[in-house]
Amino acid sequence: MRKLLLALCCAFFLSTATASANSLHDIQDNIPTDKALHFMAGYVIQDQLQRNVGCSAFEAFLITSAIAWAKEKFVDDHVDNNDAYATMAGGLFYQIKF
Repeated sequence: MRKLLLALCCAFFLSTATASANSLHDIQDNIPTDKALHFMAGYVIQDQLQRNVGCSAFEAFLITSAIAWAKEKFVDDHVDNNDAYATMAGGLFYQIKF
């Protein structure tokens, strides 16, 4: 009985329509916090590259910039330069020592 129920559940979930990420990206682009999230992602990427990988500040910034541009070019539907700039600004902000 358990196997039959599991098979029916699997069949149900596999038969449902898959969700498209395009509508999610449209919603995210309308949220003003999108740039703040890009900024934070750049800060975290820069931090992890310098602390854990051992990259210099310049190397980490180049890798962070490459990740930002590749994400905009290959993942998103349209390239938003401001998102990439916000990610790179987060990487630069990491260099400020408080």
